[in-house]
Amino acid sequence: MKKAFVFGMAALVTTMSLSLTVHAAPGAKPAREALVEYTKQVKAAAFGKGMTSKGLDAQKLKVAQDNIINELALPSGKNNALSMALKADPTKSAQRLDSLATIVAAKKMAAEISKKDANEGQSIDAAATASAKLMANSSLTGARKTAKDLNAAELTETTAALSKLETLPEAILTRFSKAERDSYTQIIERHDQIVESGKRGTSEEAFVDAIMEVKGVDKAKAMEVVKKLKECV
Repeated sequence: MKKAFVFGMAALVTTMSLSLTVHAAPGAKPAREALVEYTKQVKAAAFGKGMTSKGLDAQKLKVAQDNIINELALPSGKNNALSMALKADPTKSAQRLDSLATIVAAKKMAAEISKKDANEGQSIDAAATASAKLMANSSLTGARKTAKDLNAAELTETTAALSKLETLPEAILTRFSKAERDSYTQIIERHDQIVESGKRGTSEEAFVDAIMEVKGVDKAKAMEVVKKLKECV
């Protein structure tokens, strides 16, 4: 199945390149809309005609997981964290793996988009990488029930926001403007750096810190951003 997935991805990249050429014509769909269709093709290659990992038997699920993580080509530590995140909460495993398939599609497509629009392609690729890091850190979400610098309500709200973000890679990569996408990337990258540093006791505190730093706002304003993210649909 691994070879089939690799060959399938190669064929999809060729198809995608042709598709983007067509989409570049006047009046054609923009590349971000093409990504929606391409994501469906990547999911079909990874998971079969159902286009979701939900319901796959254990062997097929393991192969699909390994293939997708390998395609992301992240540092080994992040790959291990992704594997842990996919096992940490069985109720979220399928959704997380489906989101990772979307991220793979975005990174593949970003390379093609860059041939026509380097800035847009780089923005999509960076947002996809940030999304993968968010998924790698997802096992830390809600791991602790108290936080030094967040009260109970703030902690609960931030946990909900991080959980919501796990489900939004496709929306972020296809619906956000470049400015919105780049702001998201900066926050998630900073969140990852703070988590990696071990300076914060919870992922939630690291996330609020990241918003404060990137946006240049105080905690109260950062919590307003958290609330908006939690309610994002």
